[in-house]
Amino acid sequence: MRYVEFTSEELWKQFLPGDHLAFDAIVKRHYNLLYQYGCKFTRDAALVKDCIQDLFLYLWYKRNTINETASVEHYLMKSLRRRLARALTKAGSTDGLSFLEVKDTNATPDEQIIQQEQKAVLAERIKKCILQLSRRQQEIIYLRFYLNASAADIADIMQLNRQSVYNLLNDALNKLRQHTGIYFNPTQAISIILLLVICHL
Repeated sequence: MRYVEFTSEELWKQFLPGDHLAFDAIVKRHYNLLYQYGCKFTRDAALVKDCIQDLFLYLWYKRNTINETASVEHYLMKSLRRRLARALTKAGSTDGLSFLEVKDTNATPDEQIIQQEQKAVLAERIKKCILQLSRRQQEIIYLRFYLNASAADIADIMQLNRQSVYNLLNDALNKLRQHTGIYFNPTQAISIILLLVICHL
């Protein structure tokens, strides 16, 4: 059976009755995303890996009590978020979403010299501004513009209502506008943030 051809939701349905190969496929498909997401909350890579391992162990041993889900990705992200929150609270950690770097773009050598000079200033301003956002605002920027999650998905992952998602995102974009002098509409925000700023692992 070629598990690579199944959607994550189809694999989930096969995993629940005990198909370990389907479960392995889920782990391999989502591990990197979960690790990347977890590293937005803490510098402790080992803690993130431990929480991911604990999550998958829990899913396997408790599979008989777990229901089907409309989105495996969002289910896993929300579950990891809760585990990390508990682990960080227990450890008294103040780690946040604080690592950002400039992303290179494809350009000819001559164009790149000019573009880098222009973009470096703007990227640094955006970077500093994002670092000044609250943890929740940084997270919502990451979910919306890096993972392209919908408002409904963000509400589910962050355990907020839809209006709170809109308010939080709007506040974050307003702060970006105030500190950078740039008006970010949603479409521009996606292209500019992905072009200039990417969360560092």
